[in-house]
Amino acid sequence: MAFFRVEDTFGFHHKAVLAGNAAVGLWTRAGSWSMQTLSDGFIPDVIAAQLGTTAQASRLVDVGLWDRLPTGYAFHEWDGRNPSKGDVVHMRETKGASAQYGNHIKWHRNRSQIKDDCLWCQRGEA
Repeated sequence: MAFFRVEDTFGFHHKAVLAGNAAVGLWTRAGSWSMQTLSDGFIPDVIAAQLGTTAQASRLVDVGLWDRLPTGYAFHEWDGRNPSKGDVVHMRETKGASAQYGNHIKWHRNRSQIKDDCLWCQRGEA
């Protein structure tokens, strides 16, 4: 699970105040959607329309929280504030491998059991 990052000062940041609560609600939901789908901060028009109004999206552009693109919107300064798709995929792969190794330790090595279908057992790490 990846998280869309919102700084603790965002609620009273001048851009958030100028955008208003409704537009910030769109911004927040869109950020969550972007992390869920790993879109790297790109929000297609069709998704923006499902999450909020055109006026709210325009307000986010006007205050500088979003940039307008030909087929949607991009979070302003997404990079550096949120992990990229590549970063999230790498973290998930690493975490998955770590969990598998942990299971090997718990169920095979600690019980002195070698399993034919376990990669680490086959590597001699039993």
